[in-house]
Amino acid sequence: MPFMNSMTLYPELVDYIFYHCQQFQTNDEKIAGRTILYEQKNLKEPMKRIVIRKGWYSEAEHIQEMIGNGFEDFKNCVAIRIFKEHGNELDLNLCSKCFKIARTPQAKQCRFCFHDWH
Repeated sequence: MPFMNSMTLYPELVDYIFYHCQQFQTNDEKIAGRTILYEQKNLKEPMKRIVIRKGWYSEAEHIQEMIGNGFEDFKNCVAIRIFKEHGNELDLNLCSKCFKIARTPQAKQCRFCFHDWH
């Protein structure tokens, strides 16, 4: 996309990149994302041991630092890194009229200008 370098990340685009471009997340980012979700559930010790053993949760210092400022900050950092490193590789479903991001990769109507490409 020729305009990719000038594109500004806005909240809906950050969400789209974080949730729909997960193939560009590092292993540590994937573990950190699951860890922060499990931390919100306040797991009891037996369950916590299970998810640690399966690699779904980590108490490693670098993982805890990644999520130390909460989920929103973590999500923004991951999306920004992916956009900077893989911007030209991202398969973004952009509206052909206003060039804003659609809700999902399969969406056929713009959530901003309501342009329809069915």
